[in-house]
Amino acid sequence: MRVELALDAIADASYDTSYHHKLRGRIWRAFEDEDAYDEVHDTNDGVGFAFSNVYPWGDIEEGDRRYLRIASPRRAVLDDLVAHFGQNREFDIGQMRFRVSEITGHVPNVGETGSTGTMDTATGVYCALNREQADSHDLDTSEMTSGDSDTKMFWRPDHGMGPLRDAIRRSLQQTHELYGDDYYDGPTEVDEPLFESVEPIKDEITYSIPFQPATAVDRTVILSKWRFGYRVRDETHRYHLNLALDAGIGQRREHGFGFVNLLEKTPPRAGSS
Repeated sequence: MRVELALDAIADASYDTSYHHKLRGRIWRAFEDEDAYDEVHDTNDGVGFAFSNVYPWGDIEEGDRRYLRIASPRRAVLDDLVAHFGQNREFDIGQMRFRVSEITGHVPNVGETGSTGTMDTATGVYCALNREQADSHDLDTSEMTSGDSDTKMFWRPDHGMGPLRDAIRRSLQQTHELYGDDYYDGPTEVDEPLFESVEPIKDEITYSIPFQPATAVDRTVILSKWRFGYRVRDETHRYHLNLALDAGIGQRREHGFGFVNLLEKTPPRAGSS
C-alpha cells in the first residue's frame, strides 16, 4: 500500500541531493501528535514506512509539478498520512518548497501464483554489514576499527551478491516480525530465493552520496540500485514480494533508501502453476 502526493512548487530551488533527513522530518510531522509513534521515533523498529525521492529529478521552477510516494505495510500509517496532508498542505524540504495539490492511494501487487514481473529500486539500497555479518561471508574486516561495535562495512560488488541478498532478506524479515502477517513464514524462514534475477541499474554499481541521519551528523554512504525479476512460486512468496513493495528493502528505509516500484507484471498462462 502507498500514497502518492502531487506537489506543486511554490518557489524556484535547486534540487537538494541530501534531502533524506529533511524529507523524513516533514513526513514525521504527520505523526507528532500521536504518542504511539513517539515511542518508536528513535528506535530500530520505527513506524514502518519507506519513501521515494521527489521526482522527476532536477532543478525546480515555481509551478512545477513533482511527486512523492510513501509506502507502508500498515494501513493505519497511511491513513494518518492522508489525514495530515489533507489538512496541512505545505510541504517544505529545506529550500525545496511545495504545496500538496493531490493525494492518491495505490495498492500495487505482484500478481497471483505463476505471475512474472519486474521491480526496481527507485532509491539506492543501503547495505552496511557489521563484523558478524561480514565474517559469515568470509569478508576482510581488517579495516573495521577493532572493538567498535558500531563500525560497519558498506557492501561493494567485490563482496559478491550473497551479503546483499542476505541483507535484503533480513530487512524484510524484520518488517514481517513487526508488522507482517503471522500466517506466513518470514523471508529468512524459507530456502528459495526472493528474486529470480538481480541486475544493477547503474553502470557503476555502487555510488556514494552525502547523508545526514540526524541534525549536525554528516556522513558519506555507499548505495546501489537494482532491477529484480520474479516469478511468484506460491502464496508465501507472493506475500514476501508484496511486502517488499510495501516496506522497501535494505536498511535505513525510513530515511528514504530502498524504495521499490513495480515496473511490470504478466499473469500466468492458462493451465500453468
